[in-house]
Amino acid sequence: MRILLFLLLVTFAAGSRASGYADELVSRAERAGLAGDPQWLRLGHYRPTWWGGFRSEADDPGFFNSPRGKTDPRAELAATIRAFFSDTPETDTQQNPQCRFVARYHWLKARLDFDPARLPERPCRRFLRWRGEIDPVSVTLVFPAAYINSPASMYGHTLLRFDGRAQTERTRLLDYAVNFAAHTGRDNGLAFAYKGLFGGYEGRFSLTPYYLKITEYSDLESRDIWEYRLALGPDEIERLLEHVWELGPTRFDYYFLDENCSYQLLWLLDVASPRLHLTDRFPLWVIPADTIRAVLDEPGLVTDIRFRPSRGTQFRYEAARATAADLSLARALAEGHVPVNEPALGLRAPDERARVLDLAFEYLDFRRLSGSARDEATGSRLRELMLARARVDSPQSPPAPAPAVRPDQGHASARIGFGGGTTAGRGFQELRFRGAYHDLLDPDPGYGRGAQIEFGNIVARHENGEGAPFLERLTLIDVTSLAPHDTLSRGPSWRFHIGVDRSRARDSMRPLLYEVSGGAGLTAAATPRLSLYVLGELATYYSAQLEQRATIGAGVRGGVLFTPAAAWRVHLHAASVRYLDGVEPRRERFAIESDISLARDFGLRIELDRRHEFGFWWSTAGAYLDHYF
Repeated sequence: MRILLFLLLVTFAAGSRASGYADELVSRAERAGLAGDPQWLRLGHYRPTWWGGFRSEADDPGFFNSPRGKTDPRAELAATIRAFFSDTPETDTQQNPQCRFVARYHWLKARLDFDPARLPERPCRRFLRWRGEIDPVSVTLVFPAAYINSPASMYGHTLLRFDGRAQTERTRLLDYAVNFAAHTGRDNGLAFAYKGLFGGYEGRFSLTPYYLKITEYSDLESRDIWEYRLALGPDEIERLLEHVWELGPTRFDYYFLDENCSYQLLWLLDVASPRLHLTDRFPLWVIPADTIRAVLDEPGLVTDIRFRPSRGTQFRYEAARATAADLSLARALAEGHVPVNEPALGLRAPDERARVLDLAFEYLDFRRLSGSARDEATGSRLRELMLARARVDSPQSPPAPAPAVRPDQGHASARIGFGGGTTAGRGFQELRFRGAYHDLLDPDPGYGRGAQIEFGNIVARHENGEGAPFLERLTLIDVTSLAPHDTLSRGPSWRFHIGVDRSRARDSMRPLLYEVSGGAGLTAAATPRLSLYVLGELATYYSAQLEQRATIGAGVRGGVLFTPAAAWRVHLHAASVRYLDGVEPRRERFAIESDISLARDFGLRIELDRRHEFGFWWSTAGAYLDHYF
């Protein structure tokens, strides 16, 4: 009984000493103002709110030690310090708070000079084992370029790669990559757009072998990859590792326009290097290419840039160097119409034979990876082609060269323009602003041809003889994918639009139409500079100013994209929609638009437009000077 009482007294005394030291540390932290320290705010992903105070962008209760931690950095700081005194043992399913929040622990330990006798440091075996497996000596920012066939990837993606000490430039595929992505399930179309815009998806960080990301982006989606080596010191890399560890299970609400993959990776870099302020540069929206530009703007932060061509780019490069006869034979070999021991192939020179076999293998393997050819016969033919190629004494084809313009060197994503013209016989002036990011007539270098993704495109107009300026058009979202239907790309072209457009009706009425439209079809590339497309379309509109306020219809849209010169782009397009009911059974439009690049961030746009709506035909002609910024 006396022994038990003695043990209880010892335990109580130890707890009292721990509680007293915790109170002391909390008091010292408050006197030092650590709750408002920029690094503490970064570790908690706190951003100032419009009404004062702070709010963390982390949406997982497990990321906080205080019930008020999401909105109260001071309460979270005190609760975190007290949590470090926990005696919770480390197991496969739980961690001591010192290990769960290892980045916070080491930062507070450095700022408050913890006494190890009064606050013993816990052995974080799981973290140390994980850290030892990665063992990075440098960090690389990776940018898989835009993927035209996916709305989630049409403006690119970013991730970070830890460059391990044990790897070389030849074995970088074995390194690990940090990725942030939304868990979208099987959603697409309108559901994807709505949830992506309004935070309907959960986003989480993950650590993945780099070769799996290469397979996903370069092989499956045919996306070129750019790698930007960062000049982070050992201490910065250590902070980055620690923060990635404590973010591991944390959930964030994913927003397509701002709290997206690139934005979250900028948080990691800001935590790693307190000298950086990358997230502060994006208060409203975040475009992946813009984040690359922001990183490049930091003096000395990027030390090396490398290009990794996708499987599709490599195939097209090799195909462009081959003759029509080589291409025909390669496709016949890949599809099994011609055996690999074809006598005509054996009579060719070794270099020619190797080129044909390489083309056949790349073409068939691309179809396998994309899912269009995954039967047993495909695997057998790939093995036959590989063995036949191994018997030819000729070097592998050289890698495809990097494009002349990197994604970060293309035009800036925001655009403002001013111009004027005539409409329905009346002069007008317009001011245009687009928040992001690229349309079919914007300069192609650094972007994907045939891809359009616009958010926040607003047009204000003043017509001569009228009063104050008015809203002419507002595009909330417009996404268009005109991927040519060719050897490598068999997917459909498609379009989705939500916006407001001002029309014309009787008695000089200018009703505002709230529109949703979209459709799918095919695009054909007649030449590298000339594409033709046709899309079936569904459309609906609502207007409080019309007697028949809402209706729905169907129609067709088609056009021609033409690039007469490197700095000159032309788009001819037409659309016709028939409605089920309403004041007007049809709406039609014919337009010719042209854009001439005056410099990287300046362009001249000319538009000729002919429309029929609500019983009226009218024409508009305008010219606009645009600035990208």
